[in-house]
Amino acid sequence: MNLFFDTSALVKYFHIEAGSQQVIDLIEDSAHQIWVSDLARVEFISALYRKLRRGDVDEAQLQEALAGFDVEWSRFNIHPLNEVVVAEADGLLRQKAGTYRLRALDALQFASFRLLAEQDWAFVVADELLADTVASDSFAVVRVALPSV
Repeated sequence: MNLFFDTSALVKYFHIEAGSQQVIDLIEDSAHQIWVSDLARVEFISALYRKLRRGDVDEAQLQEALAGFDVEWSRFNIHPLNEVVVAEADGLLRQKAGTYRLRALDALQFASFRLLAEQDWAFVVADELLADTVASDSFAVVRVALPSV
């Protein structure tokens, strides 16, 4: 199965928190092909620094997570950001932002997934708004550390 990880779920692989074991199990299962948007790289760094500012991690934990991420990044299949993804995100925002409160960076993540996804794909996410938005298009969604719907 192909799994596309939103950054909200991917961060749980590198920082232990609610949902981390589920993410670890999914990523380390050899039956899964792991996909991410190129956007995940900058979102991941931003998310870790947000955790540092909030006091959820200290400087040593931040550096450990960043180092682990740099090593693991090459293991993932990376979907590049390009004008096709931006155009798809534009359409998604126009279609879903009002109803689902879709945000700009989430639209880029969803757009990458939507351009790649076929029948055996699932979107892995730890953000309820984004999970609901992706599910609204009848895609398979793995909700990490979120109530099942």
